[in-house]
Amino acid sequence: MNDSRPSLSIIVDVTNPGQFFACCGLLELAHRLWPGAGGWFENGQFMICAECGGITLRQVSEWLQNCELIPDDPKADDKTCPLRLRQHAVDDDGGSLAMRLDWWLDDTGVGGLLKTWAGQQRVKVIARAMLHSAIADGHADKGWLDRGRTASLPELPGKVVEPFYFDARRFAHALDTGFSLDVQGVETVAHPAVELLCLIGLQRFRPRQSSESKWAFEYWTWPQPLSAPVAAAVACGAANMPGRKGYRFSLRFRDDQKRYKAFDFAIPIGGDT
Repeated sequence: MNDSRPSLSIIVDVTNPGQFFACCGLLELAHRLWPGAGGWFENGQFMICAECGGITLRQVSEWLQNCELIPDDPKADDKTCPLRLRQHAVDDDGGSLAMRLDWWLDDTGVGGLLKTWAGQQRVKVIARAMLHSAIADGHADKGWLDRGRTASLPELPGKVVEPFYFDARRFAHALDTGFSLDVQGVETVAHPAVELLCLIGLQRFRPRQSSESKWAFEYWTWPQPLSAPVAAAVACGAANMPGRKGYRFSLRFRDDQKRYKAFDFAIPIGGDT
């Protein structure tokens, strides 16, 4: 049992890799907003504590409400361009908190393999829709990762935007449903908070590629408060610690041409160490 008192907690299914890396994204934001913050997994929840005391999910969601996602390279292809998450009001001195997101451009590691979108899908459009929809229902609470809704852009509320498919609950193959959801334009529920926070989390936190398959990956939870840099080493298996638990998941293909991918649910690969 962990003796640290959490400042905030959120319900998580650690066998859903999208939710796991969403928790990592939440820790990344806490690390930047409250230096010294530490996070850990315990009893079906992800906890975060900070030296400053009472940080809340409401504060995180309020910060996101004042943020925008913009291309970080005007010359890049808008389908895969790097993004910058920043507050709307950025002063000339660069004093506003911001972070660059570009892990999908990593062709030397697993980043490029984890890219789930293709074709005419544009990362900036999907990311903006997930940001808008994740905070559209008001302040976040412990069930934030389970809050489902159709996603859209603020300027086009009636036009549904498909998610990244990081959330394992989202996956559906045409062979399972009898037709392609994407081609037919079927409106199905997404979990925007999972999609957004996972996009953020994967910038620092990466799974380890499994020896089982090119399309299989492994990650580990941890039971004690760790800062984002240290937790990232444990999450990918580069560092060991007592009580960690491992999981393996695969990327599933959403079409027969293997262009569009989705995260599948994970299976345990080991108990406490």
